[in-house]
Amino acid sequence: MFGLPQISGLLGGILGIIFGIIVLAAPGILNFLVGIYFLIVGILACVAGAWIPGIISIIVGIIVMIFPRILNYLVGIFLILWGLALIFGLGGITVFMLFGIITLIAGILVMIFPAILNYLFGIYLIIAGVLALLRYFFGWF
Repeated sequence: MFGLPQISGLLGGILGIIFGIIVLAAPGILNFLVGIYFLIVGILACVAGAWIPGIISIIVGIIVMIFPRILNYLVGIFLILWGLALIFGLGGITVFMLFGIITLIAGILVMIFPAILNYLFGIYLIIAGVLALLRYFFGWF
């Protein structure tokens, strides 16, 4: 519906809830997992022969491991730029202007409180896990 990845099934629901609780308990772990993911993908890309993307991915992974909050700031900058593009690029259409203002406010909030992204992702995992369990047991949603 909103373009978010779905979690389905019994195992997916349970894992979604467990990982959501882990992310809420230790929100910084999410950024380290993304850094490890970049490193693994970079190594696999180099092994497959894609040297430039592999090296870039390894460098980004190392930077994320050293400065874990940089991901949150990059998302905040992206939201601010996207909000400005929606406001000024499509300013004649009021719906896009409204979405641009909301996106701009979200980007500013992320820049002020960068850990909010990790908490929101943890809450998303818990809600998606509960919905997956409800869908599995009762056929809802």
